[in-house]
Amino acid sequence: MSERPFMQLYVSDFVGDTLQLSTEQIGAYMLLLMAMWNAGGRLPDDDAKLARVARLSLKKWRALSVDLLTFFEREGGEIGHGRLTRELHKAQGKSQARAAAGARGGAATALKTKAHAAANAGALPRHLPESRNQSEKADAFSREKAGAFSPENAQGFAGRRQEDARRFSPRTARPKKPAGWHQPKTHTDAANAIIEEIRNHDRSRIAAGDEGAGRDVLMLPAIRAD
Repeated sequence: MSERPFMQLYVSDFVGDTLQLSTEQIGAYMLLLMAMWNAGGRLPDDDAKLARVARLSLKKWRALSVDLLTFFEREGGEIGHGRLTRELHKAQGKSQARAAAGARGGAATALKTKAHAAANAGALPRHLPESRNQSEKADAFSREKAGAFSPENAQGFAGRRQEDARRFSPRTARPKKPAGWHQPKTHTDAANAIIEEIRNHDRSRIAAGDEGAGRDVLMLPAIRAD
């Protein structure tokens, strides 16, 4: 793709300047102008090459070029076009100006970024006022831990571990029973207690002369006669 993606065309001037040309000549003229724009403003003054640019046969080109070449300047084996050359220089100037502005903007951005990074680097220690104290604490803690687990203290530490293990073993870990505590009765104990109450009741009835006393309790499977 050309570095100049569009070519300025002054329609009124173009139409006014080409009134004497045929439709075929106008088409060939436009093709020559566009090729010259992409080529940087000059084309070789060679009939065979110009005929290919205009997409005409060499014979047809030579018949039409008499009128077409009056719009061009022929010099040094090349042809040029005054109006096209001026527009080309104008477009090149704008392109260079935009490129220079972009370079300046990029340089300014890079400088600003560098200055910002330098400012942040310089400000970093002020955001960490505790760094020295933290380092000292860490060093002291390391020395304390090293002393706590030194060979001299290892034996005492092992002894304390064994004592703690005995203190909190399953046998010694059971809580003491409070005073007056009684073992909860099982189902068997509860049944025996009920049976004993029935027997006592029957004994009272027998003592009172009740002949039917003692019969109800003997109906229970777990109860045998005394």
